[in-house]
Amino acid sequence: MADPYKDPQYQRNRAALLRDNPTCHWCGTAKATQADHLLELDNGGTNEAHNLVPSCGPCNASRGARHRNAKVTRRIAARNQALEGVQVSCVADGRTPSPRTYIPLGQPQDDESDRFGPDLSGFGRVEPRLETPIVGSSSLGPALSAWAARVAGIELMPWQVRVLAGQLATDDAGNFQHRLAVASTGRQQGKSFALRALAGWWLTELAATRGEPQSVLLVSNKLDRTMPMFRALAELLETKFGAQVRWGNGSQQVTMPDRSVFRMAAAKDNHHGGTYDLILVDELWDIQPTVIFDALLPSQIARKNPLCSMWSTAGDQSSVCLLRFREQAMQAIDKQQAGRLYYAEWSPPPGINPDDRRWWGWANPALGHTVTLDALEAAQSTMDRASFLRAHLNLWIASSEAWLPPDLFANRQTDLPCRPTVLAVDSSVDESRYVGVLAGPAEHGVTVTVGFVAESETEMWAEIDRLMTDPQLQLAITPGLELHTPLPLRRRTHTVGYGELIKYTGLVRQAILEGRLWHTGETTLADHVGRAVLAKTNNAVVLSSQKSPGPIELARCMVWAAAEASRPVVKTKPAFASS
Repeated sequence: MADPYKDPQYQRNRAALLRDNPTCHWCGTAKATQADHLLELDNGGTNEAHNLVPSCGPCNASRGARHRNAKVTRRIAARNQALEGVQVSCVADGRTPSPRTYIPLGQPQDDESDRFGPDLSGFGRVEPRLETPIVGSSSLGPALSAWAARVAGIELMPWQVRVLAGQLATDDAGNFQHRLAVASTGRQQGKSFALRALAGWWLTELAATRGEPQSVLLVSNKLDRTMPMFRALAELLETKFGAQVRWGNGSQQVTMPDRSVFRMAAAKDNHHGGTYDLILVDELWDIQPTVIFDALLPSQIARKNPLCSMWSTAGDQSSVCLLRFREQAMQAIDKQQAGRLYYAEWSPPPGINPDDRRWWGWANPALGHTVTLDALEAAQSTMDRASFLRAHLNLWIASSEAWLPPDLFANRQTDLPCRPTVLAVDSSVDESRYVGVLAGPAEHGVTVTVGFVAESETEMWAEIDRLMTDPQLQLAITPGLELHTPLPLRRRTHTVGYGELIKYTGLVRQAILEGRLWHTGETTLADHVGRAVLAKTNNAVVLSSQKSPGPIELARCMVWAAAEASRPVVKTKPAFASS
């Protein structure tokens, strides 16, 4: 699709709109540097002059973030409504689908009615709570599901059909839309059956369609977890397809008549030298990033149309690889941008009471099929709380010392406009991600919004330059990044760090509790704030990256930005005073 902002009509009207250096239509004070659409393009708006108004960068970014978040919320709610209780069929006319049968995924429209509450049916949810955008409307998933029932005797559950359809989404030429896929649910939901079906279908039906031998590798965190899946599929392929099976310890391998190969291995970083069309990874949370990024993924570089399908339950702060994919997915969801990663997660939404059994189906899509409520209640009574929440509710748990009550931040979302005055910038611990949070005083207190999430320092400075076109915006940045601040920005820049985090954490927490700090609803920000936990130090509290089960850099930036935005200014009463 062509970039609408390169449309000659838009370029002409933008130039005319900004010719006389107007002020921002939204805040009324900052110099306008952009042309904003009154009615968004994806809601039927056009690039005609009457649909454009002058806007400063922060106001345009804030409105865009609210619009994207509202779209995501409506899209997920509409899909949940459309698919709840619906049996997924493979083809409309009852024919057995082939590997080249393309089945529409049925993306609902944004204006469909909203239904986003707990499940009262006693069954698990078919639709994931979090899912990255899918481009196109075709998939090879139904062909796989039909093969599983016809050949392997496996009737995949609706949620398995749904996630496999997402992973195997295709374009018009039959190429996969995604090279990487991650599916995250509670434990004992049938992930191993989905893995077996995917591997068996790939080695037989898809291999025949591709016309060349395929190589499939099954990997998990422990070899004894991999062996039952390997053994079951190997026996099927040997019996029904005449495959040759080698059972030697450490060298297990299935060789198909067309020379396609199926191997298994434990998750170690010594898988160099192989070449694989399909890699299946079980329990990604317990696998080190060197295994995935240095050993496995490079083995697919030279293969046409490969897939790395990864499955897991929530992990802890050591689950670097799963967290990296999850963060990438959150960014794609917020921006509504499809990419090479497909991510689907079944988990309760932020802010609910995890002891309320009506929400358990959100993390247990097999509930009512192979998992019972009695079994989950028995697990809750015998396991420690943190282990139960992680294993069976698919929640990232590391500490009970959460800095906010579970439902509070979700209830602090606002659509009221504000003009940001502070941009706080930080990097992730491994410097793989750079983030910025905007904050400014508003009628109800202070509002924060995500300014950007960047994957490189170069991209970060480009985003900072874009936002800092507002001359009133101040930059708060951590010391390691401050060294590279361009000279024109230095007079509006100051450093923030751990000392300021200690100073401001309690202050900002109190502002949230008292309803004086609000946000525009980005999924990524809510995720970071929801997982952040406190540490006590020198009679104060501070957000702790070490104790939190995953990245919290957006939460740290929110604390700095909100506190700095509340500082007293001339003729303005602070939303909450910092000292």
